[in-house]
Amino acid sequence: MPTSEPRTLSIVHDIILRIKPSSVIDIGVGHGKTGVLVREYTDIWHERYDKHSWTTRIYGIEAFAQYRNALWDYAYDDVYIGDALSVLPGLPNVDLIVALDVWEHLSREYAEKLLELCLNKSRFLLLSTPIVVREQGDVLGNAYERHVSQWSPADFEAVAHRLVATTGRDWILLLSSRERIPYDVWRLHRRWEHLMRGVRSFFLLVKHKNW
Repeated sequence: MPTSEPRTLSIVHDIILRIKPSSVIDIGVGHGKTGVLVREYTDIWHERYDKHSWTTRIYGIEAFAQYRNALWDYAYDDVYIGDALSVLPGLPNVDLIVALDVWEHLSREYAEKLLELCLNKSRFLLLSTPIVVREQGDVLGNAYERHVSQWSPADFEAVAHRLVATTGRDWILLLSSRERIPYDVWRLHRRWEHLMRGVRSFFLLVKHKNW
């Protein structure tokens, strides 16, 4: 779908906020939510609210042209229509490539080629994918929306530097073949931090009845 569950947003955009990218490629633009939030946590977060003051370059790649809408024109510098493997080589190298809820739509062979290209094209690749991928066919006439594969962190063990985070229902991975994951990023997404957030939330909520 051109949209996705909101579960991953806080982790994904906390990572982006801490990486501080000056250039981003969004693979699978869809409705354009990722571009808007990347713009918010790069430029607007730093009080560059007027569009003429923006310094972050945000490029999008989308295979389905019918998803185009006003958000694309607002948040992105350019959105390219086409296949990611074909479009990506022609774009500049960037600090960060994001591919959120994309990998489950790719065949294994295609995804392995795209992974290599993304790692060569960027300092970091940030992706998310459901832990359990449910059956999905065409959506809004878009055959690219079909779910065709399932992934886990084990599929990315060959990548030199990795951060694995989870919502409990989704995997979120920050990958790099060039640079170690910055301490300011991984210290908040370690297994211990996941445990402590859950424990803190439980004890804050235990005295409140919700129904």
